[in-house]
Amino acid sequence: MIVTKFKYPLETNLVTKLNLMADRCNQKGSKKDTVLLCEGSEGEGKTTLSIAIAYYISERLNREFDVSRVFFDVDKMIEFAQSTEKQIIIWDEPALQALSTDWASSAVKNLTRLLMMARKKQHFIIINMTKFYKFNEYVVVDRPMALIHVYSRRNIQSGRFMYIRKKCLEPLWRDYRFRKVRSYKKYSSKTVRGTFPDILNPKYKNNVLKVFDNATYEKAKDAAIMEIGKDTKVDKKVEWRVERLIKFKVKFPKMLQKEYADILGVSTDTIRRDMNTPYYRALSQEALNNTMGMEMDTKKIPASQ
Repeated sequence: MIVTKFKYPLETNLVTKLNLMADRCNQKGSKKDTVLLCEGSEGEGKTTLSIAIAYYISERLNREFDVSRVFFDVDKMIEFAQSTEKQIIIWDEPALQALSTDWASSAVKNLTRLLMMARKKQHFIIINMTKFYKFNEYVVVDRPMALIHVYSRRNIQSGRFMYIRKKCLEPLWRDYRFRKVRSYKKYSSKTVRGTFPDILNPKYKNNVLKVFDNATYEKAKDAAIMEIGKDTKVDKKVEWRVERLIKFKVKFPKMLQKEYADILGVSTDTIRRDMNTPYYRALSQEALNNTMGMEMDTKKIPASQ
């Protein structure tokens, strides 16, 4: 089926599924978003397919999409998702299994928080991941509407995909978690599968490179990877203070900043800086909306308070 102003093809049955997902997050009065997973090894075309889908959704829903809506940094994505509504957003995971354990753990944790707090914003979110089993059950099973697995036929012919419906995500995830089996074929749809076009290839006549700045995308990806692992000790200290600060603010909402600072053993300037971080804003929003069902650990709060 030929789609978008670029006139590239997408499989008809896939387009039918995408239409249902688009309608889900576009209804008047709806408090639903759409999360779609695109999974596969490096170089198999996750980014290409996700951008092809994004441009199709942008035309169907009359929403903007460009390279500025593709994120590698989860904190920046959280800021964007919190401050906007009805956006098309792509998180392009830069190979979690090849990166530091600390970064990978933090990225998954923050991605989970984003999905928990952004439901009412009616975003259409595409998550590109190299290995679905590196993520927790909430990200892989509970939130997405489907998973699209991209692969190369016989490890030679790239640009192919399998579609796995929502009802099959849990058994797919559990098969790997408990049996170490990647059962893509077993759980994939027999009717929603096929090929997708190489729309980021300048040699492909229906490419999108006149509007999608691929050079900016590659530069941003390289920069994101270079930042991974820097200042991890400082980040952990900030994360710990922010989590404690949120807990104190929930229990003692009328306290002054100086009182919070005294309890945590830091200056009021430090408290102000912590409150200006994306991590604080995301966590405080969750506490406010009670979307996480977060249990506040008040047992460790000093008895004098």
